[in-house]
Amino acid sequence: MSLSKLYFFYGTLGHPPLLSAVLGRLPALHPARAPGYEVRHACDAAGTELGYPLLVPGPAGVEGVLADVTPAEEEVLDWYEIGYRKEVLTVTDAAGQPVAALAYLPEDRRWTPGRLWRLDDWAAQKGDLATLAVAEVMALRGQVSAEAAIARYPMIRVRAASRLRAAQPRPASLRRTPAAGDVVIESLTTPYAKFFAIEDYRLRHRRFDGGMSAALERAAFVSGDATVVLPYDPLRDTVLLVEQFRTGPLARGDANPWALETVAGRVDAGETPEEAARREAQEEAGVRLDRLIPAPSHYPSPGAKSEYIHCFIGLCDLPETGPGLGGLEEEGEDIRSHRLPFARMMDLIDSGEIETGPLIVIALWLARLREELRKTALGA
Repeated sequence: MSLSKLYFFYGTLGHPPLLSAVLGRLPALHPARAPGYEVRHACDAAGTELGYPLLVPGPAGVEGVLADVTPAEEEVLDWYEIGYRKEVLTVTDAAGQPVAALAYLPEDRRWTPGRLWRLDDWAAQKGDLATLAVAEVMALRGQVSAEAAIARYPMIRVRAASRLRAAQPRPASLRRTPAAGDVVIESLTTPYAKFFAIEDYRLRHRRFDGGMSAALERAAFVSGDATVVLPYDPLRDTVLLVEQFRTGPLARGDANPWALETVAGRVDAGETPEEAARREAQEEAGVRLDRLIPAPSHYPSPGAKSEYIHCFIGLCDLPETGPGLGGLEEEGEDIRSHRLPFARMMDLIDSGEIETGPLIVIALWLARLREELRKTALGA
């Protein structure tokens, strides 16, 4: 006798890849409809959409799927569906016959319903990102509570967005072109995951002689992608640098933990590196960027860190002013900006006062392009 129960999935669990990420398998799915209900966006008390779908009474009707769920999978779903309660609904199957099935409905008064939520729109815009993020959330089960896992979700989405960008085809004219089976991950654990994450791997990889390596223990410090941008005024031949206290140099024992850097910041989920560059320039230095010129993007420390830095030169107007103060107080930022001649920046690199890698990379790239940028700006 089967102990499985019939569930009606709507909303994000109606997206097969995400359901598979939650359950660890994709059960057989059968179309069904819940009359007398509709799916709407969950909103907080201020009316801000939170990205969650809510099943609420309404005339629209809801298209979804039916699936048999094992007792062990029920426990997984109950852990995942925090903020929702189970209720038996009468839905109609593909033949139009009424069927009793369990569904997750929002807890009373936890959220308020907003505009209609549509699975196809969500899947096209956010489905791939959400599926990757949910896979990381589910890996935390057994390590932290569901509440703690959900609290980490904003940063998990940032890391998932980075993974999506990283999955795009990459140049390989000199280095190895990877093939299926070239990397075998035997185990992966995440002993720490908050603003950053630590991932411990046991893996084997293809060797240059064609064989496979022995099992290797490797750890990675995982963070989201970052954007760095050097504001440059080609008419005045000036740049803008920012200065702030940095924990990394402090932890190393540096005699001076205040660093000269480019404008920089995390690329949030749902935004492009270019959008992040413009946002950060405004937040950190009050500067409006015009044209963005790509500079070499790179992994600053690929042996142990997943961080990938998107680099830009930002053409802009930098009138003569003294040092400015900026940053977001709610993020604990205390930032001083400096407008200085290009030549002065290069002198600071020569002296070692500038010692942050992304700034040095972009400064050298600007040196390569500077003459042509100045000619164009001056109309020469």
